[in-house]
Amino acid sequence: MSHSTKRIIGSVSLFVVLAGIVALLFVSATSPTFLKNDTKLTAEANAGTPIVQAIKTPDPTPTPTPNKIENPAQEWADDMINLLLNGNSKSTFADFNPEIAHHYIEAWSQPRPGVLAIEVRDRDWSKCDLDALGTNVLATAGWDNPRLKRVEVSTGDAKPQVVERNSESALPPSCA
Repeated sequence: MSHSTKRIIGSVSLFVVLAGIVALLFVSATSPTFLKNDTKLTAEANAGTPIVQAIKTPDPTPTPTPNKIENPAQEWADDMINLLLNGNSKSTFADFNPEIAHHYIEAWSQPRPGVLAIEVRDRDWSKCDLDALGTNVLATAGWDNPRLKRVEVSTGDAKPQVVERNSESALPPSCA
């Protein structure tokens, strides 16, 4: 095959690929549903489906599980924790990096409507570490549930670090 024939075939092939890409971009730009997630449909499909299932491990790590006793406040807190895990593409807290507080979450509850209280194992966490966890919860779980207004993160008996939904900055002041 001559050099000019190879060049023509290469040019035609390149043109076909570029035309396909342009056509895909055109369809994507003009169609409001092409390659777009339908959030309502996704929410309906996921309704009642447990996002996280407990995994038997030698080191018992708390994982959200449905309550057998009806407790709406705890069910709401469990839902928020499931949204946190799902929003970070994790199945358990052990999947988080051991250098961050997320890895050491031990308990969670809803002390008041709109408030998620999270307790982490004490490892001399800085205010920034606890604020970063609260901010991440609001960015993931709060994104899907606007009723989540406040996250309180503590290490047990210590006063909790509080992160409010309407913070002025995405970076907690304690981390600046």
